[in-house]
Amino acid sequence: MEIAPAHHDSYHSAPPQRESGHSASLVINNLLPSSGMTFQGKDRDEEYQFYFHQHWIRLLWPFTRLILWNILIVGSGILMLTTTNFTEPLTRHTVLTLLTTFFLLAHFEFLMRLYRYLLYVIVVTDKRVHRIKKTLLTLDDHESTDLWVLQDIDKRQHGLVQNLMGYGSLILQAQDTEIRIHFTPKIAARYEALTRLREQARVNVARLEESFRKSKTP
Repeated sequence: MEIAPAHHDSYHSAPPQRESGHSASLVINNLLPSSGMTFQGKDRDEEYQFYFHQHWIRLLWPFTRLILWNILIVGSGILMLTTTNFTEPLTRHTVLTLLTTFFLLAHFEFLMRLYRYLLYVIVVTDKRVHRIKKTLLTLDDHESTDLWVLQDIDKRQHGLVQNLMGYGSLILQAQDTEIRIHFTPKIAARYEALTRLREQARVNVARLEESFRKSKTP
């Protein structure tokens, strides 16, 4: 949605690119990597590697709260129908209206949380890390960071729950820039994959620079 410092290199880096105000639409084709997967901000020469949402535990408390609200509302409705204290039609109508309002608000809040969870996506290609973050009305961001400029990739897991559930925070550090990705699921595998892709991206950049120098040599 935890301590393993990555290899330090004195690489010159460029700041991450940020795009705002565009749709965070994704063609999600889970599990199987596909170089043909498209999403907002993807360059033609990028090859998709994997993507992930935050860990599902991020939704645990909102879902628990929704269940508690449903139990309270349904229990209150049954109590009103079975007791003799709510015999007047106006009183029953008022209580039912209030219960229905609370029911709709509780489900609307959960749907908002679910929507925000689904539209916070990290997409990793062979060249960049894309963080796409969107809410219903107020936020629509797309931040991209070149893998080869990353100086550090840190993995942090604090506490018993994070270590048992296998999630934590990834911290991507470039020059004068730090990106924190909290509630990262399967964090050990994501950390290893990002480290491997960063080194491969650096090799590719070095090859391109070497080819460019040779082409300029008379």
